[in-house]
Amino acid sequence: MIDSLSAISVFVKVAQVRSFVSAGRALGLSASAVGKRVTSLENSVGARLLQRNTRRISLTYEGELFLNHAVYILEEVDNIQKEILSSTENPVGKLKISIAPIPNLFSEKFNDFLKEHREIEIEFDFTEQFVDLVGGNYDAALRVGNDPDGNLRSHYIGDIDSIIVASPNYLKSYGHPKKVEDLLSHSLIHYRSKNTGIIQQWPLQNIKSLHLPKTIICNDIDTRIKLVLSGVGIAYLPHVSIKNYIDSGELCTVLDEYIIDASTPIYVIWPYAHRYSLRQRLLIDYLKKLKL
Repeated sequence: MIDSLSAISVFVKVAQVRSFVSAGRALGLSASAVGKRVTSLENSVGARLLQRNTRRISLTYEGELFLNHAVYILEEVDNIQKEILSSTENPVGKLKISIAPIPNLFSEKFNDFLKEHREIEIEFDFTEQFVDLVGGNYDAALRVGNDPDGNLRSHYIGDIDSIIVASPNYLKSYGHPKKVEDLLSHSLIHYRSKNTGIIQQWPLQNIKSLHLPKTIICNDIDTRIKLVLSGVGIAYLPHVSIKNYIDSGELCTVLDEYIIDASTPIYVIWPYAHRYSLRQRLLIDYLKKLKL
């Protein structure tokens, strides 16, 4: 194996100027240091690359062959360095972000960012799973309701509130619950977490002493919204996802005065890094300023 690009760079310079002294002067090395690096390179490749005597230096057949590849390698390394430098100084390239799939919560939040940075490509991964940011090459994530991982950086951006709702047709047919205990005689639509498998508790007074009916259980918000709109039961849902239905009268709130804690924190999280690309810094700064 070739030990370093440094030795290749020295060899290429010697091949170009045909002098250890001149190559050393150009590279800031002594002639003996240049000679040692060339010898080390020859030992690595297992062939003599230069014919040298007191008067001149010339390339061997192997040296000519190696030089063509060496020049290409150095050019590619230079291109890579320029590309990486460009990505840290200009907002170009790809971003990947994991987002909790809560309808209407984040769908329009990225419009300004996308318009301002059209040269950035973004992949949105809507999932409730707590993805491995490093292993999955994610630049950031928006997580709901969990304590941030200590191995990640995080920023609290707000809370999401939930409410208990039913359709007017359902309430007309089965009655409007007046107190928490009334829920025992109703059809309830529950949520089971995809991450933990636990059924979500409804934050109501004295709820722990009751065994609420589990008429329907599912792990998707959109499905629960459709079910409650169709009038099959009562559901506990994020307010932001059903605000339009509340405003239009398609859904009515239930037991508002008995809800004791219906807020869930939301965090922006991102991996630790010694240096972030400009596009990633712009994304993180934008997410930290989101208004919920």
